[in-house]
Amino acid sequence: MTEKQTKTPTKYIILRNAKLLLLKKGIGISLLCLVSHLSAQTIVHQENFSSGLGTWTSVDVSDATDVWGNVSGAASINGFGGSNDEDWLISPAINMDLYDEEYLLFDYNDAYGGALLEIYYSTNYNGAGTPASVGAASWIALSNELIDINASACFSSLFQRHPAIDLSGISGSSVYFAFKYLGTAASSKQYKLDNIRILSDYYQNIPDYINCCDLKTALHQLIRNQTDRIAYTASSYDIWDALLHTDNRLNDAGTATIVWDMFTDIPSGIGEFEFDHCADRDAGSCPGGEGNCYNREHSFPKSWWGGGTLVSDTIYYDMHHVVPSDRSLNASKNNYPPGVVVTPTTVGSNGFKVGSNSSYPCSSMNYFEPIDEYKGDYARMYFFLATRYQSKIGGWESLNARGDCSLSGDPCTVFEPWQLDVLLAWHEADPVSSKEIDRNNAVYAIQGNRNPFIDRPNWVQNIWGTASGTPCTSVPLPVTLIDFHAQLHEGNAVELLWQTESEKENALFLLERSEDGIHWDLITEVEGNRTTSEQTNYTAYDFPGMTGYIYYRLSQQDLDGEVQHLKTVGLRLKGQEIQFGPNPVEDDLSIYFEKRTPRKLRILTMQGELLFEQESFEKEATLHFSSFAAGAYLFVVEDRFGQHTYRVLKR
Repeated sequence: MTEKQTKTPTKYIILRNAKLLLLKKGIGISLLCLVSHLSAQTIVHQENFSSGLGTWTSVDVSDATDVWGNVSGAASINGFGGSNDEDWLISPAINMDLYDEEYLLFDYNDAYGGALLEIYYSTNYNGAGTPASVGAASWIALSNELIDINASACFSSLFQRHPAIDLSGISGSSVYFAFKYLGTAASSKQYKLDNIRILSDYYQNIPDYINCCDLKTALHQLIRNQTDRIAYTASSYDIWDALLHTDNRLNDAGTATIVWDMFTDIPSGIGEFEFDHCADRDAGSCPGGEGNCYNREHSFPKSWWGGGTLVSDTIYYDMHHVVPSDRSLNASKNNYPPGVVVTPTTVGSNGFKVGSNSSYPCSSMNYFEPIDEYKGDYARMYFFLATRYQSKIGGWESLNARGDCSLSGDPCTVFEPWQLDVLLAWHEADPVSSKEIDRNNAVYAIQGNRNPFIDRPNWVQNIWGTASGTPCTSVPLPVTLIDFHAQLHEGNAVELLWQTESEKENALFLLERSEDGIHWDLITEVEGNRTTSEQTNYTAYDFPGMTGYIYYRLSQQDLDGEVQHLKTVGLRLKGQEIQFGPNPVEDDLSIYFEKRTPRKLRILTMQGELLFEQESFEKEATLHFSSFAAGAYLFVVEDRFGQHTYRVLKR
């Protein structure tokens, strides 16, 4: 500490946990509104065919013996054994002028050979439901990505989720949508449709006046509403199935649909490897070397978040960053951070590189660098993950050395400055492509959330600033903050220290605490120095009475009552973190611990009767509930940190 710093005044306040919440005062309704639950979208229309064809109409143009009907709760048709068919399944009239950014989504399945469905819309159909009225209307084809499921041996037998079809260019107060089925006496498919919906206004509740961390938190509240999580590997619909829709393209000859692998694709040339979605999956016996098979890459490495595979650990299954990749090059990528490679140790056939860069802080570490055409893709995947998992990502910093090199522990900025510079540069140099837009629509149909940085690329700069160093645009602060950090002492006492270079009309500081980086409790107010040009040191103490990762946020309130956030820091309290699921449980309860340590696991009745006990040392364990009757149970973990009890519901 310099001589000047030793002479600056210091203000102290002691915080006592039991009384902290009694000190809580309103800090501005506008701040609280930013973290309220955000509705993901408007349901313009939905039909699940729970009874007949519901609100949709079947119009038979030829061969009245084969028409759309309801089979096992789905709209179904086939043309077996009859003459040539033309049958239409038509929606009710929908007023598209009432909404913005609409998408059509549906689930489908097929069997046998024949023509694929065609999808249309009309703004002048009169709704009469007759062949003549269908023929008199003007029908405009919608671009679709239907796959011949029957012809693909590796599809599961269950419904597939068609990528969301963008309807935003369609206007009219009475618009009809239709599926057209064609069959012949010689070749007729069987089709089933279900869960047809039109959704709109996904970003309707994101305020247009917020930026920086407030914008990121608002987006987190939106995209964390993931409606489904598909299995990594299963006999039913899983990630292998999903990749058939999210990552496919025609080969250069236009003769086959292949895997869109960013590690081997050569966008402006020929000679790349062509992976077949079915035949070239990595089944565990793939030989070494590039171009032999593809597997599933977690773009954000598993070891960075601990590698958990629980139901609650959705990042393991999150299709916004799980992409197909050449098995050999994916292994070379390992769990290295993204960066510019100066000295490569691995170079793929399209220019993908793994190697070192001595100018980065972790100079002894390797980095991976995709080709220029896909650098923005990776950057926007990382920005998505930094936002989607904002409430968890601050706790991942120290789980892995390579992740620690990339991650800062701040739930707002997330990345170390050098890593943020790389990602911002890649985002700006490689704009959003049609590939990313199509993939975003496909993932949206699968798991119900979108990557906002593909839909609104400017939000990257609004949150993190630009590659040239211009910060996000926010209101100028009346406080020049030098530093804010937290130190952990014995007994999980937390010392909070901050220093200001100058203050202008600063009434007070607000200290808040959070377990997830989203929901905050005000723990105290500290009087500011009004207006001063002298450096000032402040110190406060907190006794949070919990374990695990915790966040502290320092804000400032001026004399007019306006509040501005200054900085957020996090630290890990002593204790044992645990994740488990599913809850309610049917058969097996999967458990993931942060560390390997001796512990006892018990299952008790709600009255405290011991039903089961086992000892464990590993980071993962399984408890079997299949033999227990339905009801509530106590799940108890006893380790060197004490005893922790959780309530589990058995279905």
